Amino acid sequence: MSATDNAQQLVFDTIQNFIDHDSARDAAIAAAPAALPEEVMADIDIVIPDRRTSYRDGLVIQFSFGLVDPDWDITRRPTGGRTLGKALGLFLADRHIPFVKDAYQNIGKNSEIMVRGNFAEFDRLLTWGQTAPTQERQIAFDYTCARIAATARPVLPMPELNRSTLTFARTAELLLGLVEVPSQGAYDQFTTAALLQTLVAEHDASAARVETKNLNASDKSSRAAGDVQILAGSHVLEAFEVTANNWSTKIDGASKTIRDNDLSRLHVIARRPDAERAASIERLKELTEDVAVLDVRQVIEVLAAALTRPQRADALVRLYELLDRYQPDVERVNAYVRKLNEAGLVERGSD
Repeated sequence: MSATDNAQQLVFDTIQNFIDHDSARDAAIAAAPAALPEEVMADIDIVIPDRRTSYRDGLVIQFSFGLVDPDWDITRRPTGGRTLGKALGLFLADRHIPFVKDAYQNIGKNSEIMVRGNFAEFDRLLTWGQTAPTQERQIAFDYTCARIAATARPVLPMPELNRSTLTFARTAELLLGLVEVPSQGAYDQFTTAALLQTLVAEHDASAARVETKNLNASDKSSRAAGDVQILAGSHVLEAFEVTANNWSTKIDGASKTIRDNDLSRLHVIARRPDAERAASIERLKELTEDVAVLDVRQVIEVLAAALTRPQRADALVRLYELLDRYQPDVERVNAYVRKLNEAGLVERGSD
């Protein structure tokens, strides 16, 4: 096996062991403060939770190469570093751990030197690790892997879907039932996003894409024009404000959203009972801007109808991925998986 293969096996086996065995994980976390210099512990505890996740992954990978090859200079990017970085992203995603797709794309793409002055704590850890005793290297590596494993979420796996069952009626019934479950708007936003993503990808993938944001992120903090957007490059083609509340709660801010983001129009997807259709139209006629109000249930029906059965399967998988990645409540993901099973939309024996 190559050094990259050995390093990958070491990283994957260590993290998986800590996921599977709480006692081993807790022991590794408890042992480190007494075994490592105080300043080293302080730096690790800054790197691990930092929003720049690439440095956390880079720390694990650099130390893993140093452990499988004691002669390797861990302040330099290993030849197989990017390969392992990409594999680690997939490994962590499968275990519902925050991840990046390619750590070295962000921190080591164009240089073999990893100590580059961009993150002082990361640089100090690599510099320390290069001359640290093997036992301390191992303890630092185990501690970092244990902390990563501790962030794994107990999310049910996405079951394999039975595409033949995904008629419009059964798909719509599932999704309409889902958005009736209180979720602080998560099911409304991510169901809309998943259906739109699939439709746009099938018909205009080269020219446009659909993006959504974290459930708890404001439009301002995320620099998004809406909860769901259709973009071409950096240009917003369409923006959708999605809420589980009544449509009227979004009207007062609609004009400002259009002006602030230089939009031609804005779509509000909300709860709009049939009895309020005329009232919503009258309210919108008072605005000079082009604003549409659409009932979320009607949007779901139209988008689901526009997709084929294989495309509906893709959309249901996208919905799982969005719920898992962009909102914090594990139970919302697991409830969705249970509803798929209850609706009879999965392959026999899938759970």
